[in-house]
Amino acid sequence: MLRPVLLVGVEDFARLEDDWSSLARSVATYHYTQTFEWAKLGWETRDFCAGDRLFCATVWSGSRLVAVWPFQRNRLGFASRLEPLGCGMHEEYGDPLIAPDMDPVYICNELVALLKPVADIIEVPFVQHDGAARRVLERTGVFNIPNPLDSYMIERRGIENFDDLLQTYSSKFRTNLKQGRKRLQKLGELSFELPEDYAVSVETIDWVIGEKRRWLQRMDKSCPWLGKDEARAFFVAALMKRGEFGRVGLFRLTLDGKPIAAFLTMIDRTRVELLTTSFDPDYSRYSPGMLIIEDVVRWCFERSLDFDMRILRMDYKERWSNAQTVRIQYRMPLTLKGAAVLLPDYLSYCFYRTVHAISSAEQRAAIRRMMKWRPALKGRGRAPSVQVEPNA
Repeated sequence: MLRPVLLVGVEDFARLEDDWSSLARSVATYHYTQTFEWAKLGWETRDFCAGDRLFCATVWSGSRLVAVWPFQRNRLGFASRLEPLGCGMHEEYGDPLIAPDMDPVYICNELVALLKPVADIIEVPFVQHDGAARRVLERTGVFNIPNPLDSYMIERRGIENFDDLLQTYSSKFRTNLKQGRKRLQKLGELSFELPEDYAVSVETIDWVIGEKRRWLQRMDKSCPWLGKDEARAFFVAALMKRGEFGRVGLFRLTLDGKPIAAFLTMIDRTRVELLTTSFDPDYSRYSPGMLIIEDVVRWCFERSLDFDMRILRMDYKERWSNAQTVRIQYRMPLTLKGAAVLLPDYLSYCFYRTVHAISSAEQRAAIRRMMKWRPALKGRGRAPSVQVEPNA
C-alpha cells in the first residue's frame, strides 16, 4: 500500500536523511542534486526571506521511502511560490527521486497532488522531456509555461578510452586542440587540476563568478543568480564535503598558476555534470574552454564517467557532444492568484509561440529585441531565464 505524505518544516526534513539516502542508493542513475545533502545545503544557504517554508512531498511503501521531492515556498509578487531546493542558480534538473520499482507516472501524480494545495505557483526546472514528471506537469495548473532547452552530453557508449573518443571527431577538430595547447604551452606552464585545497577552491569560485559577471557586462546581458550571494554561499559550504553520493568539482586550467578557464561541476556515481563555466578573454584566441573540456572528458573516461554539459545550446557543446536530449522548465499557477501573477508571462509565451509558427528566424530575432523590456515583480522574483555561458 503506497502512502503519500507531505512533510513540513526543518525537523521533519532532517528526519528523512537515512531513508532518503537508502532511496538514493537504490537509484543507479540518481543525480547529486537529488540527494539529501544537496537539498539541506540549499535550505541552509538560501537568501533568507520572512515566511520561507520547507516542504517535502514523499511517498512511502510501508516504512520504505520510495519517492521524495523537496521544495521551498517563498513569494513572487503577491503570490506564494514553490521552487525546488538547490544551489541558488535555479537550474538543476528538477525530476523527483523515485525508486526504480515504482510506477513513475503514478508516483508523480501523488507528489504533485500533495504540493498543489500549499502555494499559488509552482516552478520546476528542466525535467526530462520523455519523463514522468513532464507528463504530469503539463496537465497541472490553470495553465503552464514550458521552456524547452536542448541538453548536451558526452557519453562513453561502450567507447574504451578517451583516445578512441577523439578519433570520432574530425581531423581538423583534433588538430585545433593540439595547436591551441602547444601555443599556450609556449607562454608558460599549462596545468589542469581539480584542487582539493579549500583556499584555492574558494579562490576559483570567486574567479568563476567574477569572470562571468565581467563577461555579462561586456555582452550587455544579465543572469539573475549572479547578482546575489546565494550561489556562492552554497558552493563555498559544499567545497569540502566528500559524501557517499557525490561532491562539487572545480576543474581549472592554469597558466603559470593563474586560472585561464574553470568549470564548476557536480560529480556523482555515473557522471560529471557541468553547471557553469568561465574563461579569461585575454586567452580566447587559444580556445582555453575547448582545452579544459578535453582535459575534463579525459578525466571522466579514466573514471568511467559520462560528461553532462547540460542545458543551453552553445557552439562548443554542439561540437563536443555525442548525445543530445531536451529538458523542459515548467512554470504554472495553481490558483487564480497565481494565474494573475503569471498572466503577463503566459501571454508573452503565447505571443512568441504564435510568432514562431508564422515567421522566419530573422523576424523573430527583431521581435525579441523590441520585446526585451519587461516589468519586474517585487520579491524574490526572477525572469524565466537560464544560465548564460560564454563561448568556449
